[in-house]
Amino acid sequence: MAKKVNKEAKKQLLKSTKAGIREKIEVALKDIKEQLGEKEFKKRLKKAAVLFSEGIVAAKKTIAPKKEKKKIKKSAAPEKVVELAV
Repeated sequence: MAKKVNKEAKKQLLKSTKAGIREKIEVALKDIKEQLGEKEFKKRLKKAAVLFSEGIVAAKKTIAPKKEKKKIKKSAAPEKVVELAV
């Protein structure tokens, strides 16, 4: 059941993210809206929002941090002394 809730929450997050992106792009590109026309602009705006939201929703996903491996410090090996017989 928890997975079902997570899927619904993810869908809601995706919808709200797309809507926010659409609003921001629409405000920024008013000139292009006039040139393309309302219908064509909305269609392209929707596609752009989908592409932008893919990376954003994936980034918002909570990921458990990986466990750090314990690093074992190795002490330096003692220097070998070689005596030469004379």
